[in-house]
Amino acid sequence: MPTWRIETRGSVLLGTAVALGAAGLLKVDGVLLALGASAGILLLLCLGLGCLNLRMLQLGFELPKVVQAGDPVRMRLSVANPRRLLDGFGLELEMEVPGGLVQDCQVPWVPAASSADAELRVVIPGRGHGTSVHCELRSRFPLGLFRISDEREIEHPLLVLPRPMVPSEMQSLGRSVESEPERSVVFSEAMGEPRGLREYRAGDAAKVIAWPASLRSHARGGGLLVRELDPPGFHPQRVVILFHSYATDGALIRPDRFERALSLTWGAMRHFQSRGVPLRLLADFEEWVPRRVATRRQLGQAGEVLARTMRSRGTEEHELHGRLLDLDRDEALVVVSDMPALTWKGLLADRRGAVVVDVTAYEAGRRERRRRA
Repeated sequence: MPTWRIETRGSVLLGTAVALGAAGLLKVDGVLLALGASAGILLLLCLGLGCLNLRMLQLGFELPKVVQAGDPVRMRLSVANPRRLLDGFGLELEMEVPGGLVQDCQVPWVPAASSADAELRVVIPGRGHGTSVHCELRSRFPLGLFRISDEREIEHPLLVLPRPMVPSEMQSLGRSVESEPERSVVFSEAMGEPRGLREYRAGDAAKVIAWPASLRSHARGGGLLVRELDPPGFHPQRVVILFHSYATDGALIRPDRFERALSLTWGAMRHFQSRGVPLRLLADFEEWVPRRVATRRQLGQAGEVLARTMRSRGTEEHELHGRLLDLDRDEALVVVSDMPALTWKGLLADRRGAVVVDVTAYEAGRRERRRRA
């Protein structure tokens, strides 16, 4: 059922109509009374035409059912006008899409017995899920005196996966890399851990030449020697990603950090799965039930869980400590939390080599300060 709200110019015209009508009654002036009545009739006529302008219009919505936050996607809108006589004019659409996207669109004209389409390129900012898209159809036709609106629910299942963020802590560790070593070096553009010396090859940078060793080699009749490094990165054989929301008493709960922690978890999972590293996800929001991720199908199922999950409110220290004791020593450990690492890092004293992802290091303000430094 359309609703209406009078606009500023409509209020002015209404006030004028009331004033003219009152003056005509007080002064017994038929001209003023007629002018006031005409202004009132014009208001009613515009209100009726505005409601008819939205009547029977049908909305269509096309968008992939599974999208990823932060990625541009194409969204197609259609407004169908099944009426045979009255066209649609000056239409405005406002859509609320799961994931925090509010998108506006204008359709100036929809001919009778026809339709108008609009294709938009949008970016959904955050994760979310839903079975419908809320739309509000508005119009100020014909003279902008009233704002007529009609709210609709368009059935369209939508799943928005978290924005992937690969933790920088995994890229800074120089672990053994057997798959794609050259790609790892080029991608990170950083020095890894020293492995030894080798002969100079074409394309080696001058800064990696070990000059003291090269001089000794030259004295023995050899050539230049360069330092051979393990490329930076975290590439274990098996890995466990542990997600928790435990912190000491008094720690501030921030929803934005929880969303960022999910993005870091999702980015780490995609990183390992793309390199064929089997992993397990242990999370308090899944009641610590291990979830294995080795195939793309399992990765998609894990992403759906992350898109729908809610923060666990009752994580205790003994639960986290017990899960750490149950882990296999041969499995690499990545720990992600929406709480500052200083509040729980002490529980990892027995797990040397664990990758600790500090969610506070990924806040916009801290990144800017680091760049300035």
